[in-house]
Amino acid sequence: MARSVGKAGGTLSKKLLRIAGVLLGFGLVVWLLFKLLVPWLSALALPVALLLVARLLQEKEVERTLVAHVKGYVGEAQVGRVLAELPSTWQVFHDVDLGGENADHVVVGPPGVFNVEVKNHRGPVLARPDGLWIRGKRRDEIVRQAWRQAHKLGELLGLEVQPLLVFLGEEVEGGQVGRLPVLRTEDLVAYLKTLPPRLTFAEARRAAEVLRERVR
Repeated sequence: MARSVGKAGGTLSKKLLRIAGVLLGFGLVVWLLFKLLVPWLSALALPVALLLVARLLQEKEVERTLVAHVKGYVGEAQVGRVLAELPSTWQVFHDVDLGGENADHVVVGPPGVFNVEVKNHRGPVLARPDGLWIRGKRRDEIVRQAWRQAHKLGELLGLEVQPLLVFLGEEVEGGQVGRLPVLRTEDLVAYLKTLPPRLTFAEARRAAEVLRERVR
């Protein structure tokens, strides 16, 4: 089993907890105001508070943010569990701070250093040499994100970092966009294990030392 540092989806779980705290605080304030201002209807305080929280959750921006965070957390957590199946010669660093953004997972093993960018999207994914499509819409910004993070990691570590784009679900057609591998979650470990060794022990140790300090 690979050695893991950090918690998969750690940043997103903190954001979800903050959102839950805000909603809970809002509901509590409504409940207290109702109890104080209309005490003769105190029996309705809790239902009214719950109703207003439910209405707030139906606001498009709140709903969109919440759904995106939940989907992101589920995807990162699932891929984190899959990466744990790598052999003990590998190390996995979850939620690595890159300054202004975070890398979902950084994997260090005999074949090198890999930035694993996770996406949890419904619908078919088509990866072609000339671009990426999700549900028929071109999404090359996701490809640019994976490369940007790999370049940041490369500058940080002084090593070449290979980005990997991993999608949850079965509907992934094609395996590469340019030089960027596009994989299903269940194919990730098998792909990594087939790669030839190229990283020295000293390079892996230095990379691990830097990454350990960057885990959120």
